[in-house]
Amino acid sequence: MIDQWQYPDIGIVICDCPSAGHDVIILDYRKCGKYGEPEVVHVDQEFDFHITFLAKDFETFIIGLVNDLSFN
Repeated sequence: MIDQWQYPDIGIVICDCPSAGHDVIILDYRKCGKYGEPEVVHVDQEFDFHITFLAKDFETFIIGLVNDLSFN
């Protein structure tokens, strides 16, 4: 997705989002380097690839996930 859709080359895309594929979740290695613990960020293609911080690491990201029914 980084090459095909020009998302920033900051890490590893781990999933796309349910918004028809115009945004993704990325493990962001900019601060930690290739051997550190990456932050988790959201990158939105439709808003000029705006990057939003989600979690300090993957474990925190997973622990913070909730069922989408909680938003209804």
